[in-house]
Amino acid sequence: MMKIENAVLIVGSARIELPQLATDTVVHVWRVPAEYRENGLFVAIDQPGQPGEIPACDPQQAEYLGALDYPAAETEALRDAKARKLAEINQHCEASLAALAAPYPEGEVNSWPQQVKEAEALALDADTPVPLLDAIAAARGLTVIDLAGRVTAKMQAYAEHSGALIGRRQAAEDQIEAATTPAELEGITW
Repeated sequence: MMKIENAVLIVGSARIELPQLATDTVVHVWRVPAEYRENGLFVAIDQPGQPGEIPACDPQQAEYLGALDYPAAETEALRDAKARKLAEINQHCEASLAALAAPYPEGEVNSWPQQVKEAEALALDADTPVPLLDAIAAARGLTVIDLAGRVTAKMQAYAEHSGALIGRRQAAEDQIEAATTPAELEGITW
């Protein structure tokens, strides 16, 4: 007699603990020489998309006993589904955040922290050196004060938009963590 109960493979009087898996699998069992496996059994768990295992002992000494379906452990399947859902949400958030900066060249985006730093410093002290803003303002034909105001306004707009996206992602992450069923996870969308 061969069966699986509560993640334990039972073959006659032998009991073999099976790992808790996130996907449905098939368990194959062979009777093999005790020199090859102390308990006299070779157990292979075939995962979808992976090559199956067979005993490496003399094939004449191995007896195939059969296969049993081994369903995914609910807790592992839910954990795996949560990880996939979080990756999906993160990907959507990353794409949305990237879209905010997409109209600008990467080098300019990389200068944003320095532009904001200089604009904030200029707001505190009009005599503070602001070499980046000075150069940009001169090239655009603006005063450095006007440019600093534009930088501050764009920084605030970016903070609001990116903050809303980040908050939305974090809210989805909270929902994912709280989900107790795959159906609840399916209801979580970007």
